[in-house]
Amino acid sequence: MLDTIATIANIFASAAVVLTLVFIGFQLKQNAELTRMAAAQTSAQLLSTNLGRIIENPDLAELITKDGAPDSWTRPERLRVSNFLSASFRHYEVLHTHRRFGVFEEELWGGTEARLRDSLDSAAIRDWWAESKAFYAKSFVTYVDEIVAEWEAIEAIAGMGDSGGGSLLSANTTG
Repeated sequence: MLDTIATIANIFASAAVVLTLVFIGFQLKQNAELTRMAAAQTSAQLLSTNLGRIIENPDLAELITKDGAPDSWTRPERLRVSNFLSASFRHYEVLHTHRRFGVFEEELWGGTEARLRDSLDSAAIRDWWAESKAFYAKSFVTYVDEIVAEWEAIEAIAGMGDSGGGSLLSANTTG
């Protein structure tokens, strides 16, 4: 009789362990979803804050797009732009890392990547990146360097067309 009670108690204990593991699994899944949502919210807040700097300080946008930048920047201007770009690229770096580890949704990354690519269209920002990339994670540096190489190849092709009396680029965009 005691053996039967012990066996029944072991069955209930085993069932309780299984139910606990199932419950923990559900909690982990829910926690992962909440983490992804928090990453997206944090990204939106960081982006809004950074874009707000440009909106509230139009002279910052003027500095970034100034002819001859970054060589034409004064020391205070260089510091100001560098701090703004550092905040921007740190934001991209964090999201890139979150994406690599599956925390940041691929769908959201598409828009972030487009904004990063758009900012690297600027030769001044690419020059700043060349001077500043030592401060960032190697995987992010590799990623950004690939985008920079794409922009430089595009500019080289466009430059060949400017000196050669007609370019493949302009022929393809007017058709």
